Amino acid sequence: MNFLELRRTNLFRDHKTDGYDSFLVSHAPNIRYLTGFTGSSAFVLLTPKSCLILSDGRYEQQLAEECPGLEVHIRPHNVLQIDDLACVLQKHGSKPVGYEAGQMTVATLEQLKQKAPKTTLVPTQGKVEALRARKDAGEVQSIREAISVAEKAFKMFLAMMKACSTEIELHNSMDHYLRLAGAKKSAFDPIVAFGERGALPHAQPTDRPLSDSTKLLVDWGADCGYRSDITRSLKSPFASSPSRKNRKERVAYEFDAIYEAVLAAHHAAVAELRVGAKVKDVDTAARLAMSKLSPRDLDLSTTFNHGLGHGIGLETHEGPFLRQSSETMLEAGNVVTIEPGAYIPGWGGIRIEDDYLITKDGPVRLTTLPHDPSALS
Repeated sequence: MNFLELRRTNLFRDHKTDGYDSFLVSHAPNIRYLTGFTGSSAFVLLTPKSCLILSDGRYEQQLAEECPGLEVHIRPHNVLQIDDLACVLQKHGSKPVGYEAGQMTVATLEQLKQKAPKTTLVPTQGKVEALRARKDAGEVQSIREAISVAEKAFKMFLAMMKACSTEIELHNSMDHYLRLAGAKKSAFDPIVAFGERGALPHAQPTDRPLSDSTKLLVDWGADCGYRSDITRSLKSPFASSPSRKNRKERVAYEFDAIYEAVLAAHHAAVAELRVGAKVKDVDTAARLAMSKLSPRDLDLSTTFNHGLGHGIGLETHEGPFLRQSSETMLEAGNVVTIEPGAYIPGWGGIRIEDDYLITKDGPVRLTTLPHDPSALS
């Protein structure tokens, strides 16, 4: 049994208690996970003993190459996808079919109910995603490769950075460097934020030059099939003279002190990464550590305005999600980001993000870039 077949088998391990006899997969990353198909237009109908991929003529050759041995249904070019799917489901009979309620649109669901009235559609949540959260050895290696590519791109980024470089120029350059380093594309739109704009966790790039700023925040990742996600914050090597350097950064906090607090939060979270740990407890540990090292006039934990991290794999953001509202427990094979941040309006932001593998022996740091900002610039 190959690993794709094993994944499909695992999907049906407890299906009898879920109330369906077959399963309809519509989310492209889930289809890839279960079949190996990387195309953008398909449905997959699974039973405990069969796998049928429904697509169109554009992907016929690709399906033959990527999914040898699997049954493929190619719809005629003059038949709508929804009509073709409904016809297949009608032939499947009245047996209950599970579907991905979090991925299928209401419009698609209503059309299927109308066009395939014999079929009983059973909503499910996160069935494939739960399997995807536990990476096998091959997936971990693919993530390691994506991290290596991202780190190579970052070194190019630093080497080519100039005082006159703007946020938008460096944003575009990072996307280019990722491809030069071997990525298929960026895992997400890179974030490059100078000075006080670092207080925006998802800052959009502007034409502001780096010479106007004392610091910068860079968040980037490579998509090599599987993905990586890294953030570094560092002092600008091109900051203007002391009389000008805070011209736009009006709030006076020391970079080193804030950085120390965020790094302490990062390390505190990593110390809690273990099989069976509740993700909310990992998140809490980071916030407590950040609060303890806060300046007197500001509790930095109140400036940490997002969850601690998330799983990463075929998608940049997938389970498990590390946040205070979740009772989810970590499992061996999870690959997660740890990314505490402090965001101070008028001053800027500092975020330190690495990717970690959870094992029975504890966390393994997959990212290799140093944490010391002086070692980066």
